[in-house]
Amino acid sequence: MIVKMKTFYEHLIDDLVEAGGASAGKLELVKTKLDVARKYAEALFGTYGRELDTELPNFDNGYKTAQRLAGSGTTKRKDMPVISDNDVKQLQNRLKSGSIDISAPFAKNNVPNDPFPNGLDTKIGDEWVVGGLKINDGDAKDDIVKVSMKKVAVGNLKPIQQQIYFDKSIANVAQFGSEGTRSFSGSANNTFVISSDNRIIDGHHRFLSAVLVDPSIKVNCLMIALPIAKLLPLTLSYSDAIGNKRNA
Repeated sequence: MIVKMKTFYEHLIDDLVEAGGASAGKLELVKTKLDVARKYAEALFGTYGRELDTELPNFDNGYKTAQRLAGSGTTKRKDMPVISDNDVKQLQNRLKSGSIDISAPFAKNNVPNDPFPNGLDTKIGDEWVVGGLKINDGDAKDDIVKVSMKKVAVGNLKPIQQQIYFDKSIANVAQFGSEGTRSFSGSANNTFVISSDNRIIDGHHRFLSAVLVDPSIKVNCLMIALPIAKLLPLTLSYSDAIGNKRNA
């Protein structure tokens, strides 16, 4: 039984966590009318021997809620960071230790004296992600950012990504069912990265999958104590620095 559960979650992670370089979907959430989304979902659920209204009896309300929440997103996919679950712990540790050089005094190295340098490759990125340590910039505390793990109802999170694709998210719900999606969404295997004002940095398609099932699902969030205006350029630079390919 334990082996089956592990395999189940590994399968969910592979399907629900969007990797860097992923292609765009076809049905953009904010631009797709409810009747079109419903027809698409009904056909898709049928291919897995499921009925949409049995699995998601509140589909219409969930879809409208997701559309409303996503309507405030203004950042394009190509300008979003890509942070895998494997990256989250390392990012957390680097922020807590002040390892990433985001505040003056800056280290004397090949990294531009910019809190959030653009266009980093891994060679220069390797210098930036440790430049904040005392041995490099002379100050042990100037780059420390507070982070914490907390549970947040997924419906209280706020998307910033402009393009969230319904077909990418609903495919997972159709395949694994509402209970499978619910279990994964609230599990320790699923972590959202969010700002101090509850804005989503990473996890937009997982957000949509969970909201369609139940907006009250409590999800694990790595909350970084910076407002979105600072956190977005920080995490985008970080994503580039560690070599994660941006989405198309």
